[in-house]
Amino acid sequence: MSRTTQFPHKGMSKPSKKKSLGLSELTLIGLFAGISCGLFFGEGCARFQILGDAFVGLLQMTVLPYIVLSLVGGIGKLNLEHGKRLAGKAILVLLLLWAIAIVTVLLIPLAFPQLVSASFFSTSLIDPPKKFDFLELFIPANPFNSLADNEVPAVVIFCILVGISIISINKKKRFIKLLDLLSESMSKVTKMIVKLTPAGVFFITASAAGTMTLAEIGRLQGYLITYTVATFLLGFGLLPALGAVLTPFRYKDLLQISKDSFILAFATGKVLVVLPMVIEDVKKMFRNYELGNEEAESIIEVLVPLGFPFPHLGRLLTTSFITFTAWYLGTPLKLEQYPLLIGAGFFSHFGSSTISIPFLLDLAQLPSDMFQLFIVTNVLIDRFSNALAATYLFMFTVLTTCALRSLMRFQWRQLGMLAVSSAIAGIISLFGIRSYLSYISQDAYDKDKVIASMQLLENLVPAKIVEPAPNPEPLLAGETIWERIKRRGVIRIGFDPDNLPWSYYNSQNQLVGFDVDMAHQLAYELGIEIEFVPLQFSNLGELMGKDHFDIAMSGVVGTIERFQQTRFSDPYMYVNLALVVPDYRDEEFSTLASINQRKHLRIGIEDPAILTKKIQELLPNAEFIDLESDREFFEGTGAGKDLDALFESAEAGSAWTLLYPNFQVVTPFPRNLDLPLVYPFLSEDGIFGEIVNYWIEVKKHDGTIQDAYDYWILGQGGEQKSPRWSIIGDVLHWVD
Repeated sequence: MSRTTQFPHKGMSKPSKKKSLGLSELTLIGLFAGISCGLFFGEGCARFQILGDAFVGLLQMTVLPYIVLSLVGGIGKLNLEHGKRLAGKAILVLLLLWAIAIVTVLLIPLAFPQLVSASFFSTSLIDPPKKFDFLELFIPANPFNSLADNEVPAVVIFCILVGISIISINKKKRFIKLLDLLSESMSKVTKMIVKLTPAGVFFITASAAGTMTLAEIGRLQGYLITYTVATFLLGFGLLPALGAVLTPFRYKDLLQISKDSFILAFATGKVLVVLPMVIEDVKKMFRNYELGNEEAESIIEVLVPLGFPFPHLGRLLTTSFITFTAWYLGTPLKLEQYPLLIGAGFFSHFGSSTISIPFLLDLAQLPSDMFQLFIVTNVLIDRFSNALAATYLFMFTVLTTCALRSLMRFQWRQLGMLAVSSAIAGIISLFGIRSYLSYISQDAYDKDKVIASMQLLENLVPAKIVEPAPNPEPLLAGETIWERIKRRGVIRIGFDPDNLPWSYYNSQNQLVGFDVDMAHQLAYELGIEIEFVPLQFSNLGELMGKDHFDIAMSGVVGTIERFQQTRFSDPYMYVNLALVVPDYRDEEFSTLASINQRKHLRIGIEDPAILTKKIQELLPNAEFIDLESDREFFEGTGAGKDLDALFESAEAGSAWTLLYPNFQVVTPFPRNLDLPLVYPFLSEDGIFGEIVNYWIEVKKHDGTIQDAYDYWILGQGGEQKSPRWSIIGDVLHWVD
């Protein structure tokens, strides 16, 4: 029977009838229309995101029910003898093919070059790593909870066990028929939703193309290129070559016969439609070598649909999106994260990527909204995935059939040559991709410019910076500080001029920072002006005693030692103790145990007052070096030369690493060692202190402190993004 007869095209007898566009063509049209719309309207397309989210939700709706029905029904259909006969050989072949996919996923991160990267403070720095209960993740103690919580590994194991138990049940035909009926209903619902794919892809790509920067779009190439190269290396290289070494068939013939289903699966974007072709292709391979008979063809007809529900190579390779995402965000996965990612990822891929990728993003503690980027790239990636799946099913069936019929052979010399040639091809590919990504990623870092250009949230009152000196208006006899402030109409505020992100000079030489913003808020509430007076933490108490300023607002930590010199307000924030170290030394300082393995440590510290006895007990081998500014550590000048680390809050350290991205914040200290930030003042009557405390309480309640925290500490809104380039605005000038 010819290929044309097996897969006839509808309407061939009526050439005058124009062929309608298929879903694949409409999806591509939706993709390009979305990109065009995003480029034309720019940020106006951001409103489409909610429609894209709705489409993604609909896609995920039927996936888990379909997994349950198809796995239980597919395994349950087997009889006991047939199942035992197939299981041993098929499992070994599956393990071999899955191992190839896993090794590929582990190697792909080597194609991603090291990026210069840093970020504002994030609670992920201080939050303990998310712990996963492996028993709960893989053992379905309550299958209904596993279904509700999208715990795909537990659901899959439950379904496999149920399917195996059904094999030995005699009266199972009606139940299997019911499962088939329900599975078909889920399939129909999915098909109805899939019909919305062109519109869903349009909304997602329009939103992405209208809001993403060119730099972000460029970095997406990392995933697209690595996946495409891996697909061709496996589909046209390693898999048919492995078949040629282990079976009687030649590489050329394996490639020649399997390429048709590869191309058709790519063109349609559906591996399901090529299953009949894969069956016929494998039969043809055996017939051409005069190895085909009724038994072989019977085995082939069972193996292809049996292998279909299991994770195929194309689907397993999508795990590389997680490693790509981590690189894309500047937080590459650590080696110890890979076993969990690979293990849980394997079981999650029994479902579709709309379930597995969100699950894996959460598992790796990566932003869930990155799934939107996956949907955009998956329009193309899904075609390569299905094409590779066609080759995978072809080779799985060929290898397993040969194993069952004692046709498998092991040519160790050829296997060695295949391993060497595969390694060479892989190294060349990884090196080429890495070189290209390095080229397009150079000069992409801009966070230093972001923090250097940040402005005050509100410049509320007149303010000037004065030289360090006692107040030009000494206190009158019996006068309080508060009374003098009211008399002068000016409050003198002490600040550290180089204390990111609390108080510092931006690139326009303007004094900015969290506490500078709060100083403006305080002066505005009091109806007065500001005189900012520079200070250093080492002489804060001395300068305050000499009446240089009325209050210090510059990220000052409240300690018992400092309280003996001054009075200070109630805490307005708590900060977390941390160390800042060079990037390449982060593992050395990740825990107290690893730190204390070193006999002698030199750690810089700008504010010695925060060096509590508890910290000295935790770091018994450390020598703390006083610094005039944290900048000495980062630039290796003055007392900052030859230091191992900087002792600082995680919040401040994160801000400094934006300017010096080759350094990293580590948090090895217990979480209960956070320290309060306060506003020191010198007031004997307590009235001024009561005013400040009441003001802090009001600013906490009305959200002012939270807004400043979000902006200066978390960096939300700190990056002053110019409107996204668009044709309607930048070419046609129809809108501003």
